[in-house]
Amino acid sequence: MSSSPLGQPYDYAIECLQAAGGDVAALPVPLQTLLLIESAQGIIDTGGLEFFYEADFPNNPPYAWFADAYRRIGADAAASCIEATARMFPFEEPHLFEELRQLWLEKLRQDAAGEFSRLSAAVSGDASVWTRLADYVARHRGAFGAAA
Repeated sequence: MSSSPLGQPYDYAIECLQAAGGDVAALPVPLQTLLLIESAQGIIDTGGLEFFYEADFPNNPPYAWFADAYRRIGADAAASCIEATARMFPFEEPHLFEELRQLWLEKLRQDAAGEFSRLSAAVSGDASVWTRLADYVARHRGAFGAAA
């Protein structure tokens, strides 16, 4: 069993992801939503949006997928933070360019009072995201097989 606070539904979603060859886009939307937010918010809670953007996610999903997942659970403020910071990258499709992201993030770290840092602080440690995600999973329990 995983260390996820969502327990069995998360484990079920991981099993489905493995069966889909790691392709989150091949999963039903409720499973996508759980997996995208679980991975993103865990990273964000650890080190802010800086950590979120530092490394590639499997298959390099666009950052809009994460924002859309946050909106589906009703975490609009967090979704807006992701959208706003993703637009700050000075190049197109930042999800595809890890090295460029890291260079840009290094410059941002020098401006602790800047807009990026403010948005990062707003979403990092936001316990309401986890509550909303748990509520979303409960509302869509049928999507999680017998696990929910």
